[in-house]
Amino acid sequence: MQKLRSTLLWPLLAISVLTSLSMQQLHAAEGQVVIEDLTPSQLRREIKKIETEFYRVFNLSIEDENLAIICYKHTPTGSNIREELCEPQFLIDKRGANVNDQRFGNDVLLTPQDLRTALATEYAELTAAMTKLSNESEYFRELSGILSALREELESR
Repeated sequence: MQKLRSTLLWPLLAISVLTSLSMQQLHAAEGQVVIEDLTPSQLRREIKKIETEFYRVFNLSIEDENLAIICYKHTPTGSNIREELCEPQFLIDKRGANVNDQRFGNDVLLTPQDLRTALATEYAELTAAMTKLSNESEYFRELSGILSALREELESR
């Protein structure tokens, strides 16, 4: 029952967010509320909502769980402030295996650049899967467009 309730809740939440943003654009034409008027914290909150839905839709559409995008809390070295990271499962697995190999003296610790190079094929598959879904799903394209617009607005500040 809980799973059914959450399955129904996510699409409703996404529709309300999209409707809210569409209404903001409509009101912008009337001179009322515009995305540019949102505070940085409101922008970050909207970005988080859209990101969550974007990754949920993507993860539901793929068959290869290795390509799934996983979000988790992380505290960077030298900081006490936790932040959320969203990474593909194949990157998380490779990094964990590399750290274990390094601990046992079987391998050297890879830099983030070395990890990207080693996983170039997987990143290409991830890009292809996202492109395919974008071509097939108008909803996913809309989420992507809204996410890009919100991020662009936040970066311009």
